[in-house]
Amino acid sequence: MAGKKFINAKLKGYNELQEILVEDGVFKAIAPHIDVDSDCEIEDLGGKLTLPPYVDPHIHLDYVFTARKQGATNGTGTLFEGIQRWSETKSDLTIE
Repeated sequence: MAGKKFINAKLKGYNELQEILVEDGVFKAIAPHIDVDSDCEIEDLGGKLTLPPYVDPHIHLDYVFTARKQGATNGTGTLFEGIQRWSETKSDLTIE
């Protein structure tokens, strides 16, 4: 099995260091010990904290309440149009 195995990885929620096996850019296994073929590249992380790839999962809750309003759709998906649409849409909002 060719791929890359990271050893001595500190992961949140685990008391002992873990190994991570990645093949073709896909995480295949996380365990205290993973058996691999001799052609597998191994990288020692030296007990450093290992985090998942960066993903920006944030949402704008204000948009949840306005997205379906007439004229609120951001057709281009750009920040500038989003700001313009929000400016136009929020003008008729009330505290209620």
